[in-house]
Amino acid sequence: MRKYETIFIINPELTEEDTKAVIEKASGIIQSHRGEVLKIDEWGNRRLAYEIKKMSKGYYVLLHFAGNSDVLSELERNFQLMDAVLKYQTVRLGPREEKAAQKLAEERVSDEGRTSETEKKAEPPEQEKTEEDAAEEPLTAESTSEDVSQEESSEGKADTEASDGDKEQEGQP
Repeated sequence: MRKYETIFIINPELTEEDTKAVIEKASGIIQSHRGEVLKIDEWGNRRLAYEIKKMSKGYYVLLHFAGNSDVLSELERNFQLMDAVLKYQTVRLGPREEKAAQKLAEERVSDEGRTSETEKKAEPPEQEKTEEDAAEEPLTAESTSEDVSQEESSEGKADTEASDGDKEQEGQP
């Protein structure tokens, strides 16, 4: 069975019971077609990037499931028929995406269990800057002018040494 990820947006004006019924209907469709619901993640009401059916907010739900193409086509057919669903998008998860989704889910669970005291303890101590860290830092105006003048002087020395060497080679038969 292939793994899929579907995000769908439900009308925010529905009652909590109606919203739960839409989510249960989606998971019921998956299970009735021999699919398996792996995870349901309710994101809640959020502002939409643009209006959909004259609505500026929507109730977001992320659904991970495993199934064949019959499950997917039946789920999308029902989303099209439901007036409560404003929009939906389904993608098939490859091996990389499956691992990334699983890792994010584990991090989200571990973040929910932390308190502010444990977060302070979990922060790593500041380390001395290495050459790699210094190379990654953004350049400031002061450091840029100093670095450029040092580089120009070292390049100038190398150019004069190279030109002296060329003269010696030209003079020899």
